This record gives sequence, C-alpha cells and structure tokens, in this order.
Amino acid sequence: MIFKIRTCEKTMKLFEEISASTNYAPFILSKLAISMSLRSKMPLNDDDFKTDSLGLELNRQTITGEYDALYKSLIEMFEHRHISEDEYMQKYLKAHIDRGAQLIHSEFRYSKDFLLGLLREGISI
Repeated sequence: MIFKIRTCEKTMKLFEEISASTNYAPFILSKLAISMSLRSKMPLNDDDFKTDSLGLELNRQTITGEYDALYKSLIEMFEHRHISEDEYMQKYLKAHIDRGAQLIHSEFRYSKDFLLGLLREGISI
C-alpha cells in the first residue's frame, strides 16, 4: 500500500501562492482541490495523468485521514469502476489534486474572499 504521493511542480507553486495569502496548509488545499475536481464532473483525460512528480510530498493520512475509504469511494463513483489501492493514490488522487489545484487557483485569483466564494459554491473542507 502506498502512503505518500508527490504533486506536480505546478501544483506546488499554486499552493505556495495561495498559502502565502491565506495561510492554508497544503493538506487543506489538497482536500479543496479534490473536492473541486470531483465537483467539476469533467472526466479526467490522459493529460491529467501525465504530470510530473516534482512538487510537494503529501502523506495519505494527512490528506484523507479517517475518511480515506470515503475519498476512495467518491473517486470510484466518479470513475464508474473499482480502483485498486495503487491506482487510487498514485494515479487518481494525484490527478484530482493536480487538476483541482488549477481550479482553486482560478477561484483564488478572481474571488475577493476566497473561502467565502468556495462556501457559496458548496465546497467544504
């Protein structure tokens, strides 16, 4: 079982920019990123899986904690199929964090109150 993943370098830079203004830790931003990616209802495409691994190292327990089974189930529902443990962390969770980072960065850049904007959209941590 895999317990750590690395985001892509772009995600790391986006998280650093958002953290500098909001003081949100990467694990909080990761949860928001997963939520935003799943909420978009856009299927992951091949490019979403072709990102580098030069960014932040994140621990599975820190990202999903006691709700790991829930996160995995949500991603399986999104994909409409069973996902192995290795695929879940290394492939799908990473892809949703990397894609979601771009989505929350867009919200961050164009919203006066970042967290309030996310709450209005129904995204919770």
